[in-house]
Amino acid sequence: MLHPTLGTLIRVHRETLEMSRAELARQVGVAGSQVTRWEAGEFKPSLTAMVAIARALDIPAVELMAAAAVDVP
Repeated sequence: MLHPTLGTLIRVHRETLEMSRAELARQVGVAGSQVTRWEAGEFKPSLTAMVAIARALDIPAVELMAAAAVDVP
């Protein structure tokens, strides 16, 4: 996969860290259902949430932002 979707990127990094959706949600400060929606591609996180997700997943925020920019219907 050359350009994973934003949701796929979040899910893959979260699973690599063996982190639950609930734990990611707690660290980001959102409901667990919001993480599910991000991973399913139903919604994109806000810029503030992307920075918090990047911190929680220990990845560069620009990686998430690039995926969000490519992931346009």
